[in-house]
Amino acid sequence: MIARFGSRRVVRVSAPLLLATVVLATFTHVPFLFALVLLVLGMAGNSMDVAMNAQAVEAERSSDKALMSSFHAMWSLGGLTGAVLGGLLVKNAGSSFGALIAALLLSTLFEANQGKLLAAGPRQGGTVARPLSAKWLLIVTGLLAGVCMSTDAAVRDWSPLYLTGNLALDVGYSGLGYGAFASSMAICRLAGDRVRTFIGEKQLLTISACLAIVGLAIVAFASVSVVALSGFALLGIGVANIFPTLLSMAGRRGDASGIVVVFATGYIIALAAAPSFGTLAEATSLANIY
Repeated sequence: MIARFGSRRVVRVSAPLLLATVVLATFTHVPFLFALVLLVLGMAGNSMDVAMNAQAVEAERSSDKALMSSFHAMWSLGGLTGAVLGGLLVKNAGSSFGALIAALLLSTLFEANQGKLLAAGPRQGGTVARPLSAKWLLIVTGLLAGVCMSTDAAVRDWSPLYLTGNLALDVGYSGLGYGAFASSMAICRLAGDRVRTFIGEKQLLTISACLAIVGLAIVAFASVSVVALSGFALLGIGVANIFPTLLSMAGRRGDASGIVVVFATGYIIALAAAPSFGTLAEATSLANIY
């Protein structure tokens, strides 16, 4: 769709559809209809995800500056803000009316700013023929992106159980693991573009991967929750700029379909990893996930 219609049109269609289905999901109580709404919601969300990253690539091209990490920093901050405000809305207005209020506010914000979306550049609108080596390079980039997505899922889904079950942290603080991870990731993404410009992409990816590995090791071998939380924070620092840098590299290799290949491969890896984490944890220990 992006190659044919351009990322701007895809965002303009997928964003309202995403907001509408989020609200509709809270009012739907028939299982089949609920599943159908979730299907459309997922399609709209993923379409907007890819299209917004294509917009970021277009912004980098037009400005000749590294911007992708800043875009993802706003995504991280938006997620943290949404978690806090969403919880308050649900608590005070209920899930249905809370979702409706949020959708109305976000619709107003989107309508006021959608005119700033960038038109497709000459390389984004069509299909670019690539040699076989370039296609495989995109797939490898997608595999690395999938590792980042899987890491995020492992922290988001399993860190509460790990902290409360293995390290005896109080249930009321079970969200601190993902909080430490997401907060450090958001902060580092704000500086990611400047760091990428200063030291280069290869060095940034290498250093980030090393920090992520050390963070994972600290989490896995931690005997107390404080140490594990520091590991989650270090993991967030390491992972922060890997995914944005990979997308920026993919976007420069031709048209927007490069980003689609990376996202598709990454999602397949993440979906395959999700049940594997549960199987591994049940067979051995939650620590072995990390």
